[in-house]
Amino acid sequence: MSTPKKNTTTSVKNTGAESHPRIHHRLVPANRRNVQEVAKPADSRPTFAFIAADWIERELLHPIVVKHKAHTTLYCYQHIANDYLIPEWGECVAEEIEPRDIEKWLAGLSVDKKGAEGLQWDTLNKTRSVMKQIYAHAQREKLIPKGLESNPFRPADQGGVRCKSGTGFRPIILTPPQTLAMLLSLPPLERTQVILDASTGLRASEIAGLQWRDIDWEHQQIEILRTWIKGKIGRPKSPDSEASMPMTPVLASCLRDWQNTTRYAKPSDWVFASKKTKGRTPRVGNMIVADYLYPAAVHAGVLTVKKTTVFNKKGEKVFKLDYFDCKGKRVTRFGFHNFRHSLASFLTTKKKTDPKTAQRMLRQSDPTLTLRLYTQTDMDELLAAQSMVLDAILGPQVPPQSSDDAPLDSEIRP
Repeated sequence: MSTPKKNTTTSVKNTGAESHPRIHHRLVPANRRNVQEVAKPADSRPTFAFIAADWIERELLHPIVVKHKAHTTLYCYQHIANDYLIPEWGECVAEEIEPRDIEKWLAGLSVDKKGAEGLQWDTLNKTRSVMKQIYAHAQREKLIPKGLESNPFRPADQGGVRCKSGTGFRPIILTPPQTLAMLLSLPPLERTQVILDASTGLRASEIAGLQWRDIDWEHQQIEILRTWIKGKIGRPKSPDSEASMPMTPVLASCLRDWQNTTRYAKPSDWVFASKKTKGRTPRVGNMIVADYLYPAAVHAGVLTVKKTTVFNKKGEKVFKLDYFDCKGKRVTRFGFHNFRHSLASFLTTKKKTDPKTAQRMLRQSDPTLTLRLYTQTDMDELLAAQSMVLDAILGPQVPPQSSDDAPLDSEIRP
């Protein structure tokens, strides 16, 4: 692989952070407000670190023309830029980075190359998208020449960067009996969260962001007004996400029971407040998933678990838990989002709900997104569809008897 030239004139203010072996990987920390922390190279050929810093400051954090991105998107994009792109490409002259080098780098990070430790292709495609946005910003702001040869993300038919799209990931779809089995093994707080999520499809950050004043008991609605991510209050993901959700009497009763149980029941309190912080913050979703949802899924027979002994960085012996689905495939992603997928699949395939209703329930902008990414058809539905086709071709058929039920030869002889 050819290596793009590195511009050694780029200067970085000393922030006291440790240096990456190839680049100061804290050039653009998430909380940095001053793009001048990365100085423009003296020879006017900016490095990738410089154009990335300019994009974060002027396009991502303080946009003027485009709308502000959701808090979750900001965090994700900055994470990709700070922890992946700048460490790898920061010192390179931006306009000399070659498409083939980026493609080989992406492939080297993938599950195809690194196995279970690698990144899924949908994640890598998002990484490619962020890098493409950085180059588009650099050309728009005249930080690099506008010609196609200066942008490695030119159209693919003109030699631009390519990347696999989509992913092999298929979320586990929970049936209502499986969800009930999980509920039976959960404590009150976590049980109420699962009931709420399974019936509304709320995102984990939206569940965490709920306060008691958001619940309109009289009009049977729940207002989605805020999220809680990484210790910060944010806005919902999109205008469609910032909407009212229905609350049936059954769901209202469950929430009332929890309100009567928790010590944090004032209008301004978090619905699922943390005891550890004495109600100042909501419970953290990833801790609930690890400590409660995974074990509950094992209890319900959704997952199996294998415990192995490993040594941590201190040389101490610790237990490592690996989870597997019913087919024996290792599970690395399981949590509240599975209930969101399960709700979409239940509404559209089992109850034949209008796709627009399912889209509105999940508060997504496009029903095709709901059907394409969130809905899965199970084997029962596929068998029923196949039966309808065969009945139409061959006429209604009587299912053949199994060998155990078939009469003996002596019984059918005259």
